[in-house]
Amino acid sequence: MIVIFRWIRNQAYPLLFILLFLSSFIQVIQFNIYQNSVFFNQTLGFHRKIDATKASVAQYFNLSNENEKLIAENNLLKQQLNWNLQSITVKRDTQFIDTNTHTRLRYSYINARVIRSTINKRNNFIVLDKGTEAGINENMAVVGPAGIVGIVFKASKNYALVLSVLNSKFEITPYLRDITLNQGVLNWNGNNPQFASLNEVNRFEKVKKGMKLFTSNYSLIFPAGIPIGEIEEINTSLKSNFHEIVVKLSTDFTRLDHVSVVNVLEQEQLQQLDNQISQEENHE
Repeated sequence: MIVIFRWIRNQAYPLLFILLFLSSFIQVIQFNIYQNSVFFNQTLGFHRKIDATKASVAQYFNLSNENEKLIAENNLLKQQLNWNLQSITVKRDTQFIDTNTHTRLRYSYINARVIRSTINKRNNFIVLDKGTEAGINENMAVVGPAGIVGIVFKASKNYALVLSVLNSKFEITPYLRDITLNQGVLNWNGNNPQFASLNEVNRFEKVKKGMKLFTSNYSLIFPAGIPIGEIEEINTSLKSNFHEIVVKLSTDFTRLDHVSVVNVLEQEQLQQLDNQISQEENHE
């Protein structure tokens, strides 16, 4: 201990200089907008490069699992084909037409990789390695090989920040295909990343354990028929008008790597109609 104090005494001036330098540097960054912006952007870029490198190494050692995911995703896309294609005639608008199948395309997909994600917080986010330069913008849906992942919250030129399903602010109304029910609100309760809560489902609805939940065709963001999860547990009280339902999520957020960002090709038209409906409701 005496040796440490003696060393500190001998190095007092250099240590004082370093302390004052760091204090000055922090104040310059904190109280000057330009310097703060430059420092933030440089630091963000550095961290993103590290994240991308780590993700590349992890991907190399995870090729077997990725092949299984790709097979599952191909099967899923085949199942969704009839949900998201519309038959057309030659007299209709042909802006988004698949000339091979003569069908109207409602969605296109942008492939991206996860370079950072969290699952142990109340509000979790995911960082993707693509941004506006690749066509990714705010409020686009993000799906994985097994089901929904989240919604794009912010996008820069080369990166996108996704509001994960494992976020208290994420909500979606699912579709229970077995009983043709589009009801309730699914959100995460902040506990186990494998499960979410489904609330506001009328207790007289005949829901059962094992029923699967999908995105509905009412969504302006998600394609219809994307898996959300399946019912794991149902608690019903005579004192409540609603079931308390636990849903096991389809997506394993602990192994998330490749995802697809959904581009709604006719989003502008749909949004205009939705805005008109909202305006009419406000006038009533």
